[in-house]
Amino acid sequence: MEFRVNQIIVEQFNFETLQTQLENAENSIQVQLNEVEPTGDDKSILDDGKIFKVDMPFSLVLDRFKVNGHISRIVQVVDFFGEAEELGAERAEEMSKPLISYIKRLTYEVTEIAFDEPGYELDFESHL
Repeated sequence: MEFRVNQIIVEQFNFETLQTQLENAENSIQVQLNEVEPTGDDKSILDDGKIFKVDMPFSLVLDRFKVNGHISRIVQVVDFFGEAEELGAERAEEMSKPLISYIKRLTYEVTEIAFDEPGYELDFESHL
């Protein structure tokens, strides 16, 4: 399946150093596929396939810090005209993987600067 993608947008990214361990903190990364339509009168781009906004809100609490935020990207699925649910977990994972990489990169860079040592490398797997 072919995808046409726009740039990844960091809508929000928050970093906080923890002074004490947070109790009952849950880590979460959500993938939301929301169908969108182009603005304006020309809708001919939809002849090529449906367009989705891949939204990814996240909240991660680790030993020394927490990060949370929201990143997104617009993706057109070429020659696909169904609903988001019909894409399946494998396609949703393929569409969201670059956003996961962005969260990893942001976290690494910010922790490298904040702690003045090698950055923290996130390691997690998809559970779609």
